[in-house]
Amino acid sequence: MAKEFSRARRIEQQILRELAQLLRFECKDQRLAWVTPVDVRLSSDLSVASIYVGILGKNADEAAEIMKVLNQAAGYFRTEIGKRMMLRITPQLRFFFDSVEEEAQKVDALLRKAAVISSEMPADVASETDKG
Repeated sequence: MAKEFSRARRIEQQILRELAQLLRFECKDQRLAWVTPVDVRLSSDLSVASIYVGILGKNADEAAEIMKVLNQAAGYFRTEIGKRMMLRITPQLRFFFDSVEEEAQKVDALLRKAAVISSEMPADVASETDKG
């Protein structure tokens, strides 16, 4: 029977859990209070972990300072994760802002606008645009 998850995927999930615990319970910096790790991707040699985080109520421009703080604290997080996970080599941590929520809001707004425009379009014009 094959393993359901690869070793890299299991390590990614464990890093995600440990980092969430660190940010929630042990981080004293108030700027990081609303940071939530969303996804972790390891390089093929497991030496670098790209960590995508969401920041409640912040867009990409507003999150720049918080991302700078996170990347400066990457050494602390790496040390703590290394202690907790007991890996032979703990990957370097690189933090990136996850803009999926912001992009989803833009797409939603465009879909709403398209729905309003299509509801204002006469029925005969709408059926001709569907055919051709």
